[in-house]
Amino acid sequence: MKKIVFFILTFVVVLSSCKSNDDNVTPTKTNKEYISAKTWILDELSSGGVITIYKKGATTNLYDFSKLELVLKADGSVTGTDYLGQAIKGGTWAANSDQTKVIFTNVNIQSLILSGEFTLNKINDTNFDVRGNVSYEGQNIDAIVKLIAK
Repeated sequence: MKKIVFFILTFVVVLSSCKSNDDNVTPTKTNKEYISAKTWILDELSSGGVITIYKKGATTNLYDFSKLELVLKADGSVTGTDYLGQAIKGGTWAANSDQTKVIFTNVNIQSLILSGEFTLNKINDTNFDVRGNVSYEGQNIDAIVKLIAK
């Protein structure tokens, strides 16, 4: 009888100390949640991956985008500061249905206007990389935009 009671108690202790695999699963964020969770600063901007327009920390940049900060809020609004340190004036953002593209509408960053679909190349807690057309002073540029979390 003592052996049976000991066996049952041991079995109960072993069962109660086991964790299910579900306890160890880290919930994943959607792309939209990653995008709207951070303030993003420009790490690199290039034209088609060929001409580097800006690289954070470089001394030979064509333009200084070091003050640029983008906050893409969950409600679709865009705030932040432009490359001159002034407030971004309006614009919205959204993701397409499968969250592989980011759609910007009239995000005015001085003479740089973000409008249209950008293909999402990479998104995580620290990186937000897209590719698409940027209008700059009336010209369209095939831009690769690499942002990092502030």
